[in-house]
Formats: sequence, structure tokens, C-alpha cells
Amino acid sequence: MSKLLLAVGSCGLLIASIACASRPAVTEEEVIIGLTDGVVVPGYRAVAAESVNLRVALEDLCSAPTELAMDHAREAWRDARAAWKRSEATWLGPVMDRRSVSVMDWSPIDPIRIESMLSDNPASTEEEVRGSLASTQRGFGAIEYVLFGGDALRRLSERDMKRCAYLIALGELIESESAAILDEWSVDRNGKPPYGEYFTGRASASLLTSRAVADVVRTQVFLVRTIVDMRLASALGLREGGPDPSSIPGGDGQNALDDLRNEVLGMWDMYAGPEGEGGGISALVLALSAETDERMRGHFENSLAAIDRVEAPLMTAIGQHPQQVQAVYDALQNLQTTLNTEVVSLLGISVGFSDTDGDSLR
Repeated sequence: MSKLLLAVGSCGLLIASIACASRPAVTEEEVIIGLTDGVVVPGYRAVAAESVNLRVALEDLCSAPTELAMDHAREAWRDARAAWKRSEATWLGPVMDRRSVSVMDWSPIDPIRIESMLSDNPASTEEEVRGSLASTQRGFGAIEYVLFGGDALRRLSERDMKRCAYLIALGELIESESAAILDEWSVDRNGKPPYGEYFTGRASASLLTSRAVADVVRTQVFLVRTIVDMRLASALGLREGGPDPSSIPGGDGQNALDDLRNEVLGMWDMYAGPEGEGGGISALVLALSAETDERMRGHFENSLAAIDRVEAPLMTAIGQHPQQVQAVYDALQNLQTTLNTEVVSLLGISVGFSDTDGDSLR
């Protein structure tokens, strides 16, 4: 639990409803401003910074393909991916408008098409990767394939310039797209205010605050539904057809468990607010129901603890330790049910029936 306690700040989790209850009530506008300035923009700033580190590590690897350089490149990939997956709870506005997921994180990737492209008509620049390749041939998944696939170092050591040019172009594209997302959230361009100003109500023409709150909450609803109903339920065989581990995104890097943890931490960031200090959606829930807020915080604690008990990698655990993965599913489904029923009801947010049916698989 030490990782969790470091992540949530001084209010803690289960005790936060009591410890933070004495704070003055905050308005919806204050919550959205706090989340934008304290979670969303810093999160995308972290993605942009880690993407620069990744691109540099890929260039270093191709300049001198040694085991040490490969280790550094793989570590840089994991760091950049961690920042990106933690931002998933904030995938609204620019990320959706730009269709950034299709550029940075499509799943699954297509190794056969990648190898065919490298053989017949290799993409060697960021522009070619962005404009000429399918989503299944680019993004974090494509980098993972090149860095972690069989004989990865040997292929690069043989000075496969086409492969290296493609790898560096992938890194440049992730860096470029990450910077563009951050700019759209935070930078004034030719007198046009950034999306962050529009989202928080600080621009002359802005989104309604209630709409911004609804967008934040719906993003969490859709994310937890994806994790619980579309991934874990299918992987565990809780749907028709038996267990299907392929429903868990991931490749040779075996990063799926870290991805899951960062996705849940991202939801926690949006619920608890900057540094876990109570300025997020939690503040609005707490003002209406201390019991619901305490339940949500307990669900987050239980979910992260269950994830930490899984013996990595996740794909192996599904087959060898299904009870560990089932515990993650159960904890996250409890979170899903409270979010999709109590929280959305308290905040007066409308979502579709399928999105609120938190126990449809029981």
C-alpha cells in the first residue's frame, strides 16, 4: 500500500471523508479549475516530457544498439506509457477531437503489416507514419513490438536502418502528438484561448460548468466500464465463449498490469483532486453524501490493493492465478456500481442505462 499512500496525499483514503469534511464546500467551478490546473494539464505535461525522453532514448539506441541502450529505451517506453495511461481518465476535449488514441495507442497492433511495410515501403519520417500508416502500425504498441519483440536487439544491431528510421519516427510522432495535446489545453494561439480556459469557464465563450463536471464524470464511467466489462470480464470468461485473455491490451512488453494500475490511479486523480487533497469530484460528492464519498474512496483503495496483489504479468495471472484477477474485477465492479448509480445520481448526471448497470454480469 505504500505506493498508494504516496499517491493520495494528506487526506488519505478511508479517513478522508472525516479528515477533509471540515474544509469549506467548493463550487463546481472551483472543482473544474482545480482539476484542470492541478491534474489535467500537469498530467499532459508529464506525458509530453516523458515522450521527449522516449524519443531521445530511441535515437540513442539506434546510434549504438547495445544491451544498456536497449534497457534505457525500454525503461523510457514504460515511463512514457505510464504517464499516458494515467492521463486516460482525462481523455476528453483535445484528445478526442484530435483522435489522438488512433495516433498514440491503438490496440491491437498488426505485426504482419508492420513487417510488410518495412520490407516493401518503409515509413521513415514522422509525416509518413502519421499520414501513410494505419493505426495498427504506429503508437506505443508499435514501439513495444520493435523494442520487445523476438530478436529485437539483434535486428537493430545489424544496422537495419529502415527499422531504426521507423522506430525513431514513431517516437517523434508520440512526442509531437503529446506536445499538441498539451498546447491545446494550455497555450493561447493567435488570440484563441486554450481548451483549458474554455473548459473551466475562464474564457469569454466557455463550456457550462455543469457540462464540464458531467464530461469529467462520464469519462470515468466509460473508462471503468471498458476496464471491467470489456476487458476483465471477457478475460476471465464471465461472458459467453469462455476466458479470452486477448481482450487485455498489450504486447511483448507485458505491461498490462502497470497499465491497469495507472488507469485506476488516473481515475483516483480526477476523483480526489490534485495530490489527493479533496478538490476533485469527491468534494462535490462529499457535500451531498459523506457515506458515498467514503465508499468511493474505499473502492479505490481496495482496487489498487487488489491490483498490487496480482503476480505479474497480468496475462499469465489470468491463466495461473485467476482468483487474483477475479479480486481485481470484484473490487473495480464495486467501484463501478457506486460511481454509476450513487455518484451520477447525486450529481444529477445522465448516462445511458448500459453505462449505469454496474452489476449486469453478476
